[in-house]
Amino acid sequence: MKQYPFSNIHTHVFNSECAPDNFLRIIPYKFLRRRPKTIKRILDTKWVRKVIVFFAQIGRKKDNNKRKTFDKYIGFLEVATQRKQLDVFELEFEVGKQFDSSVRIVGLTMNMDFMDNSASKYQISFESQLEAVKDIKRYYPNNFFPFLGVDPRHKSGADLVNWSKDYFERGLEKDGMIFPYFSGIKLYPALGFFAFDPRLDDLYAYAEINQLPIITHVTRVGSQYIGSKITELIPQKPKPKSLSNGNEESEKAMKEINDRIDAYYKKNWIVDDKTGNNDKPCDLFSHPQNYIPILEKYPKLKICLAHMGGSNEIIDNSAKDPDLQKIRRVDPELWCDRIRDLMVKYPNLYTDISYTVSDLDDEKVKTAIIQFMNTLDDQKQPLAKRVLFGTDFFMTEQEKRESELFKLSQIELSDFHDMITRDNPQEFLRQPL
Repeated sequence: MKQYPFSNIHTHVFNSECAPDNFLRIIPYKFLRRRPKTIKRILDTKWVRKVIVFFAQIGRKKDNNKRKTFDKYIGFLEVATQRKQLDVFELEFEVGKQFDSSVRIVGLTMNMDFMDNSASKYQISFESQLEAVKDIKRYYPNNFFPFLGVDPRHKSGADLVNWSKDYFERGLEKDGMIFPYFSGIKLYPALGFFAFDPRLDDLYAYAEINQLPIITHVTRVGSQYIGSKITELIPQKPKPKSLSNGNEESEKAMKEINDRIDAYYKKNWIVDDKTGNNDKPCDLFSHPQNYIPILEKYPKLKICLAHMGGSNEIIDNSAKDPDLQKIRRVDPELWCDRIRDLMVKYPNLYTDISYTVSDLDDEKVKTAIIQFMNTLDDQKQPLAKRVLFGTDFFMTEQEKRESELFKLSQIELSDFHDMITRDNPQEFLRQPL
């Protein structure tokens, strides 16, 4: 039996110039949220980058367990401030080659042009970001498989499909094979939209027909809308429109989604804030229940709900987090459990363990993940057949080094490792050998 290449299904290659000037508002510290633009400009200067590289080299010499918070943030900043997206990719590629010289790396692009309602002076456009990503594909056609970031505020309906086709239906030829520039779709709803937005409907239809896989962010926190007009994005009345085909499951999901929005408004959690403090409301965009109308309307569409919901949603850590305790009273079911139940019912739904992989050395997290993977779906198949390996590089540099994450999954998920790193990604991506 031929072995498929080792695959990391979830990485990022964007750098600081792709992000809006206020990007550092994603970090929940008052100091950063009040001065994000100034701090980002300082970090992007040439001399500060040299300082970051200096300290990062010191941090790499330390055992991962002895790295302090400072070392981890420096490691993250070293990647984020790389001069080119190609440089970011090659850092990940060097690690991947240690495990398989033919490693496949999925790079998830993000359209960050709309994550802030304030104009950015130093951010490059999304189209410029994509051109740099296409250059990486030209250098590494067999190893790099980027996904196209999509946002309905950028383009919608037929215009979105026509714009996307240029990335999916054009590519390059090598060794007698055609490699499309982009291999799938990336959604990041926490940047300010719902996945069931009707403006995405035509794209879902196109993706189902052409078997283009979708990877979407499903975890609390992370990158999110950092603007000051969150109430414009989460309407209370009228309710947000849905692409729902009107069946019972879709209507039931939309009622619960709308009830949750109402509850957040009553708690005064959805409030316009000048510092972009949108942590709780942006969870509404990421919620796994938002995908039911899509799954009902497009049953053959392959969607990966990333991160398995996130570590805080795999096991309940709310006892240590007062904010999470408040959220649990409104939304008590763990997101990991919601994803599991959806995967049991919908045979083309996947998840990945990206970022969550950094907590595999937590026995409770590992046990919960293994139980998830051993759960049988309605066809009596284990969910492990639809779980994908990913790291979320370079976001995870704040937790552990990339090579440590590869080894951790190899050790702690040894019974499933070939399945999640080789077999499942081949089926999800449907790439030629």
